[in-house]
Amino acid sequence: MQAGRIARSALVGACLALVAACAFAAEAPRAPSVNLKPEAQIPGKFIWFDCVTDNPYGSKAFYGAVFGWDFHSIGSGAGRYTLIENHGRNVGGLHFRPRSPGSAQGSRSISLMSVADPALAARYVEAHGGKVVVTPTAFEGRGTHALFRDDDGALFGVLKSDSGDPPDGPVVAGEFLWLDLFTRDPKKAAEFYRGLAGYDVSIKEQAPQPLRVALKTGGVTRAVVLPMPKEVATPGWLPFVQVDDVAATVGKAPANGGKVLFAPRPDYFGGHVAVIADPQGGVLGLVNQTEALKKGPAK
Repeated sequence: MQAGRIARSALVGACLALVAACAFAAEAPRAPSVNLKPEAQIPGKFIWFDCVTDNPYGSKAFYGAVFGWDFHSIGSGAGRYTLIENHGRNVGGLHFRPRSPGSAQGSRSISLMSVADPALAARYVEAHGGKVVVTPTAFEGRGTHALFRDDDGALFGVLKSDSGDPPDGPVVAGEFLWLDLFTRDPKKAAEFYRGLAGYDVSIKEQAPQPLRVALKTGGVTRAVVLPMPKEVATPGWLPFVQVDDVAATVGKAPANGGKVLFAPRPDYFGGHVAVIADPQGGVLGLVNQTEALKKGPAK
C-alpha cells in the first residue's frame, strides 16, 4: 500500500512539473559550462547534485547507462564518495546510505544551491522555521556545504564552492537544467528562499493552471515553485536533466531496471518532456529544452 501511494505521488508530482515547464519554458535556465574563475559565484544557482542511495553499484550502473555519466570514487570506508562526471565536468556525487526501515524508496537526489556564507545560511534557516540537517562542513577541494529542511520540510543543500560556480552557458546533454519545488504554500516558500539566496520572485496565477512561482537570479529562472497536490505526502524538489532525445532516454530506464512515471506524449511539448525513476525509487525529470520550446505545450 505504501509503495503504491509513493508511486502515485511521484506520478502526480511529475504531471505538475510539466505544467511548470509549460509556464516557464521560455525562461528556463541555461545549463552550466566549465568555470575557470575560482572567485566567480552566482548565489541562488543550483550548482551540485548528490544522489543518496542504498545501492551505489546499482545506481552507477543505471545512471551510466541512461545518461552516459562516468564515476570516480574518492576516499575510503565511511568517507568514500563517488564523483559524477558528465562530458569531463563534475556535476554531482553519489554516496551510500542504508534504506530507512519500512521505506519503499532507497534513492533520492539532493540539490545544492550556491550561497556566499553557509554558516549565515544555517542561521537564517533556523530563524525562519527550517531545520539544519547537516551543519556547514568544509571539504578540501570542494568547498563548504550544509543540508537543510525548509520551513515546509523539503530537503535541500547549500554550497560555497572552492572552485567557483559554473557560469550560465549552452545547454549540454547530461547536465541538470532546472528544478521544481512542490510545497504546501508556494508564495510562503518563495519568501523563505528569497531571504536565503536573494532570489527575484515572479508569480503567475491564471486559471485553470495552478499557482506558479519562479525563483530567478541574474534574469535566469533557477527553479519553479508549485502547490503540492493532496496525493503527495511530503514537499520536495524535482531536478530536470537535459537530454538529446527524451524518447530514447526514457526507453533506457525500464531496460536498466527503472520505471517511467510520465511517458513522453506527442501532444505535450512534442514528446520532449518525461519523468523517470531509478531502480531504487529516485525520481528525475527529463527534457530536451530546445525541441520542447519549438513544440510548445498541449493544445
